[in-house]
Amino acid sequence: MKFKTVVITKKKLIIAVVGILFLGGIITAVSLIPPKTANVFNYQNEIYEDILAEGLPNNNEKTFSLKDFAKKILGFDIENPETIISEYSSVFDGTTSQTEQENTGEEIAEENTELGEEQTEQTPDTVQEEVPMPDKSQICTANNLKLNNATTYNVDVNALCAEEFSINTDADGPKVLVVHTHTTECYDGDQMNGETERNTDASMNVVAVGDEICRVLEENGIKTVHDTTYHDYPSYQGSYTRALSTIETQLKNNPSIEIVLDVHRDAFIYSDGSKLAVTCEENGISTAQVMLVVGTNSMGLWHENWQENLKFAAKIQNAAEIMYPGVMRPINLRKERFNEHMTKGSLILEVGSNGNTLAQAKEGGKDVARAIAAVLNAK
Repeated sequence: MKFKTVVITKKKLIIAVVGILFLGGIITAVSLIPPKTANVFNYQNEIYEDILAEGLPNNNEKTFSLKDFAKKILGFDIENPETIISEYSSVFDGTTSQTEQENTGEEIAEENTELGEEQTEQTPDTVQEEVPMPDKSQICTANNLKLNNATTYNVDVNALCAEEFSINTDADGPKVLVVHTHTTECYDGDQMNGETERNTDASMNVVAVGDEICRVLEENGIKTVHDTTYHDYPSYQGSYTRALSTIETQLKNNPSIEIVLDVHRDAFIYSDGSKLAVTCEENGISTAQVMLVVGTNSMGLWHENWQENLKFAAKIQNAAEIMYPGVMRPINLRKERFNEHMTKGSLILEVGSNGNTLAQAKEGGKDVARAIAAVLNAK
């Protein structure tokens, strides 16, 4: 065994001290993210590690600066931490729906408050008019689908809508699995638990929206499994890892499942403390808009079938726009994988936002569920 003598010189000592101070300054800067940004993401000390678990670079990519690391993996610039929300939500990156383009800043907050009041005053007996299901030719013909593309991939979502997709709807057994990676996400109103915007009561969070989605799918002849496992409680960290384990178990127990829908809600808090609400009206009913999020293999994780997921999303988006114009936000194509590699019909459904009411979110969930049913029944 050979030993190497290390001589510590004054120069080396100075360099080491400067390096430690520089690193400490960067870590301090990260910890001092303004409260507005921190409020958007609860459990802010844990979410970064959760994103890391999903979006690690490939094995050949070993070294880069902390600043590059934050921009590439965490999705925000240390010098401009507000970019984390532009990476998270398409509402703030210039690609918005018509409803969103017509309203900005305080005007959106004011309009959403009024819509929330209208929803509260609405009688529970209000029934949405029956909407005819589009046929296969309509579902497969799209001319103006909007795509918010956060990747470097060049895709034509309108052309993809016309292509056949690989989902098998003939096998017996359940076809759809509904899960919730962030199960405790809830909506504006009394159901929110302080500033956390989380609630473990399944009747008050996104599980209730999942119930509506499953009910509508079942009514349209599509057998569905709703797994209500809590993946983000008591710890937010590792939510996607735990959700993946749930998905794997369900696919093993139900090999007929071809589609996995991960139901979430979006979030944004304005500088005045008001919250983002994305809404439209359907037959006089205030309804939360829905965004389909499609993951890819851009970050080096295996996901060879992401184009099939995007085809499925395009058909759903097109059917929903025919049936319920304005209910859909642009499709969001992302660099992250989000566990969507497990089937050729896996999607994230962002139903409303933290400024929407639960009642609005349930309406949005029912609308997108009927669009999904139309696509599957036309297969």
